[in-house]
Amino acid sequence: MEQVFTYEDRLGIEVPYLEKEWQDYSLKERTSILEKWELMRGRIPAQIAHFESEIDSLQNDLHREEDWDRSLSIMQKVSDLASRINDLNILFRTQPDADTVQEVLHHTARTDEHHDREK
Repeated sequence: MEQVFTYEDRLGIEVPYLEKEWQDYSLKERTSILEKWELMRGRIPAQIAHFESEIDSLQNDLHREEDWDRSLSIMQKVSDLASRINDLNILFRTQPDADTVQEVLHHTARTDEHHDREK
């Protein structure tokens, strides 16, 4: 079976990127993909906790920060981490159906494009 999981740097986990339609994979391939996806989904709570810890640290920095530009930068980082947590929560709560996962990842890619344009 070809490699369908790719490490998604923004989310910090491996996610499926299907090169063909879901129904075009054999039953064995689909089963294998879903089994691995369940393992990846199992890592999501720890990744969310990691991002939440980063947010807590940034918020502590923000409370002590007096420079406005630096404060804005910290708030932007917090916003980005919160967006990642949101995407991870969506992935975690959806059934491991490849179409839904692809839809969330497509949304994530559009969000990344938007953030890149803002920079």
